[in-house]
Amino acid sequence: MSKKNHGLSRTSIFADNSDESWRKFGKNDPYFGVITAERFRKENLDEAALSDFFSSGENHIAETLQIVRRHVAADPALGSAVDFGCGVGRLVLPLARRYSRVTGIDISDDYIAEATRNCQKQGITNADFRTSVEQLAAEGRRFDLAHSCIVFNHIPWPRGREIVGGLYAILNPGGVMAFQVMHRHKSGALRHVARHARRSFLPFNWIANVLQKRPVFEPLMQGNAYPLDELLPFLNAMGAQAIHVRIDPTDGQSWATIFCQKPPSTVA
Repeated sequence: MSKKNHGLSRTSIFADNSDESWRKFGKNDPYFGVITAERFRKENLDEAALSDFFSSGENHIAETLQIVRRHVAADPALGSAVDFGCGVGRLVLPLARRYSRVTGIDISDDYIAEATRNCQKQGITNADFRTSVEQLAAEGRRFDLAHSCIVFNHIPWPRGREIVGGLYAILNPGGVMAFQVMHRHKSGALRHVARHARRSFLPFNWIANVLQKRPVFEPLMQGNAYPLDELLPFLNAMGAQAIHVRIDPTDGQSWATIFCQKPPSTVA
């Protein structure tokens, strides 16, 4: 994640800051922070759980590239890929097996350290890491694929829109984007009030953790919905083509994975 503030403006010392929450997960419970299933908590993380964790990443990237080839670009370039919000490297590893060079972006130094260790364990030598999209832009880096999964929901829409624009900007001509957003919350005014309360005054989150039998001071995972009626025109205005949307409803929420392509260069 970018080092810019992804959370709410901190008007109170008790307001949630999603950057800091993510760093805490990276330090204290990194695999659970990526996939919030109890078997991926550090105290439960055995070899079987780790195998399933990384297999899920392999399956995700295989399916993502299958959709890209079917709906966006029949023969996408496989030179370079960037994974935004890379966490422990769940998706960097399978990308590195398919692309010549892969870069993971994460705001958490602890996540980057764990992702680096996982690359070393798997013999991956063609991956590197940065802490922001802005770093890559300043270095003049360009990519054939910009990817993100289960990340933008932790980032409020106004900042997320900036990041999407930044990722699109560092694509090569003909490059492809594939990124997931949550576009609809569980309905109900009470749920909306509860989400706002937990973000605005963290003691409410601590109470909710107790009620849900979680560690009292476990960081809040923000769930930010992205308006597709704004996001899709935003991509179109940047020049994106072959826009394809896959909707995945899950447990009262709805997720969308957005695929698109930066127009190839035209040669006179």
